[in-house]
Amino acid sequence: MSLPRPRVPPPRRILIIQKGKFGDVTLSTALADDLHRAFPGAAVDFGVGAAAAPLLEHHPAITETVIVDAAPAWRVAAAVRARRYDWVVDVQSSARTALITLCSGAPVRIGWDVRFRRAAYTHRLTRDRPPEYTGHERRRLLTLAGVPVSDSLPRLALTAAEREAGARALRDAGASDAHPRVGLLLTTGAARRDWPLEHFAALVPLLRGAGLTPVVFDAPGSDALIAPLRARVPDLAVVPRLPLRGFLGALAACRVLVSGDTGPAHMADALGVPRVTIFELAPPEQWVPPGAPVVALASARAVPDRAPARRRELAPADAYPADVSPARVLEAVRTLVPA
Repeated sequence: MSLPRPRVPPPRRILIIQKGKFGDVTLSTALADDLHRAFPGAAVDFGVGAAAAPLLEHHPAITETVIVDAAPAWRVAAAVRARRYDWVVDVQSSARTALITLCSGAPVRIGWDVRFRRAAYTHRLTRDRPPEYTGHERRRLLTLAGVPVSDSLPRLALTAAEREAGARALRDAGASDAHPRVGLLLTTGAARRDWPLEHFAALVPLLRGAGLTPVVFDAPGSDALIAPLRARVPDLAVVPRLPLRGFLGALAACRVLVSGDTGPAHMADALGVPRVTIFELAPPEQWVPPGAPVVALASARAVPDRAPARRRELAPADAYPADVSPARVLEAVRTLVPA
């Protein structure tokens, strides 16, 4: 739906700030695309943490990345102010990024209506609304300033050389391209949100029986999981841990990604890779883009969140059965990979 343009001069320089986790940065790339479409002559920079900055390389809508976590906040704020931004869109809205936004001198400063930070913003969006897909929720920040937004997915860009290197990494790990490759990510970084290892072990022969090639990514947090899985499945293809851009290339060479609710699931969306995501705790509605090639499988523990102001009390991880079975995951994969 088209919305009226903001009652301010069109911006010449815009800064988006999202310095957090890889999944959050990936989701926020959609705002860069919306701003680039609305203001094709403007420079759209992205303030990001150093670890996640490689995600944004080669993105056609992003002019420059600005590292916002490598120095004291006052020093970053001074550097941002020197760039003379017309708009700052603070998706993070943390204490640090609110300070940077406030000190930027930008006439338009957009962020969340958060206690002790709202004074930093000229346009504020409340989070006291019904839950929705997080990517859509963040785009509402732009509509505060009259920017038309779309339903397009987040986007990450890869060069042809990076895609070829990723495919080669899978072949070198023993995952040939004779059959569709299904990437398996064993951990979300939080054990209580992980699908059980024994389920991954049971899934591997099921995938092979369906004419698919499973391949495991050795990712941060999976050190204690790879060896036990290989003990159960000795001939399993495992891609060694790669730099972030290398991982993106290897992920792009998969037909489907199977994982828990974690950042690489959003990277798959941004690379056009269908995914099966197993939600052990979080409600899938907030993390699955409507209409995308995603199958969300939720355990009994993935109950809807309560109001944002009240933190949900979760029972211990062993208080519930892991009710997403390997057979259900196989069925989901087969809906995404035509026979």
